[in-house]
Amino acid sequence: MHQSKFIFLLMISCVMIIAACEKPKVIEDSELLSDLNSNSFDTLFFNSNKYVLEAYLYRNFLPGGPIPTARPLIASVSLVNNDELKVSNELDITRLYVVRDPLIWVSIPTLSNDNNIPEYKLTKISNDGPEWETGILVDVVIEVSNKTTKDKYLIISREVTIDRVEK
Repeated sequence: MHQSKFIFLLMISCVMIIAACEKPKVIEDSELLSDLNSNSFDTLFFNSNKYVLEAYLYRNFLPGGPIPTARPLIASVSLVNNDELKVSNELDITRLYVVRDPLIWVSIPTLSNDNNIPEYKLTKISNDGPEWETGILVDVVIEVSNKTTKDKYLIISREVTIDRVEK
């Protein structure tokens, strides 16, 4: 009896751990896709400055260390002030959308820990994306929020290649 309770608890624990593993949020939403395509711009004009999106997408296939079971998509996105002036403290990247029509990977990116990023760039990273093929073209959209007014803006970079890092 005691052994069967132990096995039962062990099985429940394993199921909870597996269920807790977060998978990338990839959705099919035609309304969101239409909204992203029609309301995104390649340039944001804010306080007399022009901002654009720089996006770098890749999957890491580098050898070394423990062999990973997954090689997720990684996205590095930067809000760049074209005049090379400091990015306004009022602006923040609050959401990332990577579009592989009809699929959309939705993520909340985190600040990059790279200390060498110039102050005219606000860079954030999203890890653990889907395992889409490398070499394909996707559209990248960031939601930029104005911290003061709570306004939201969508900036797009079209036809970004998913790179394969292996050397």
